Amino acid sequence: MEIYRKLRLSLHLPEYQKEWRDALLFLKTKHLLLMIGRAVTKYRNPKLTRIMKYAAFFFFTVLFFLSFSAVAEEPKKLDHLSDFMRVTKKEGRRQPVSFDTAIVRFADERKKIKVDLVAAVHIGDKEYYEELNKIFKRYDAVLYELVAEKGTKPDKTAVEEKKGKSLLSAFQSGMGESLELDFQLEHVDYKAKNMVHADLSPSEFAKRVADRGDLIQILYRAIVLGMKKGANGQDEEIKMQGRLLGTLLASNQSLALKRFFAKEMISQMDDSMWILGGEEGSAIITDRNAAALKILRKEIKNGKKKIAIFYGGAHLPEFAKSLEKDFNLKLTETTWVVAWDLTSDHSARP
Repeated sequence: MEIYRKLRLSLHLPEYQKEWRDALLFLKTKHLLLMIGRAVTKYRNPKLTRIMKYAAFFFFTVLFFLSFSAVAEEPKKLDHLSDFMRVTKKEGRRQPVSFDTAIVRFADERKKIKVDLVAAVHIGDKEYYEELNKIFKRYDAVLYELVAEKGTKPDKTAVEEKKGKSLLSAFQSGMGESLELDFQLEHVDYKAKNMVHADLSPSEFAKRVADRGDLIQILYRAIVLGMKKGANGQDEEIKMQGRLLGTLLASNQSLALKRFFAKEMISQMDDSMWILGGEEGSAIITDRNAAALKILRKEIKNGKKKIAIFYGGAHLPEFAKSLEKDFNLKLTETTWVVAWDLTSDHSARP
């Protein structure tokens, strides 16, 4: 009971923040987080609400780490996010050349149907989005993600006006400015006739998140992962902080930061995938994917033969499994697009 007393005090007294962290680590974490969630809902305690806001910020950060010069590769099983995103280095060189996203093709040669999974990152080089716009013109339909009312097509002007007015957009915009990158919604041409909204509405998404208890589950998995890593995880975090500090001393800070975040995203991708989706799925990944696949069936039924699914990379391993299992499509090839040029002379693209 002593640790519960400390936990209760820590919600009110700053000097008990260490005990609060210890409680999260050593109590039955899932039960504790569920208790906090109920308390926020029932009592509207401002301090508890602030804690959950921080938790939401963590969720959006993970989600972010989670959103065309190429050579075809041999087919393989796609089980990891690293199959859809990569950092490219020249042989024998230490510094990365580019951060790339994949276009993975699945096909039914008999029915002449081709479905491409196009991995998205939500901030990238302007040239990256310009190249994607050219690529998208090749498809009969491009299914895109956006939690919005049915049929919504982002307007570049409206996106610019709303920039920074939500937690996620403010985070992404701030990251983009720090890294000298651009925001996806400002450059992708969603007004094109072949662009098809394929996602949940805000009300549907909110209901699925609540029904599944996604926020609590994500927090639980994040803490469990931290406990599993233990001292090794703390050592790695210290090293990561050292690498981040090093970028602030670089002559080209934006380039150094881009290289840092590209490497960190790649190294933490599979952990982020597990945190977001878990073993039983989530509204963020599984339910939104299901909504997109429902639209895919409709487009195929309407006679479309060449279709792209343009979604964040964290969604694509589940999509790949569904295309093989439920649509009987076969993996045929993977090509790569340069999302971030990580060279000092902008030479990653031909």
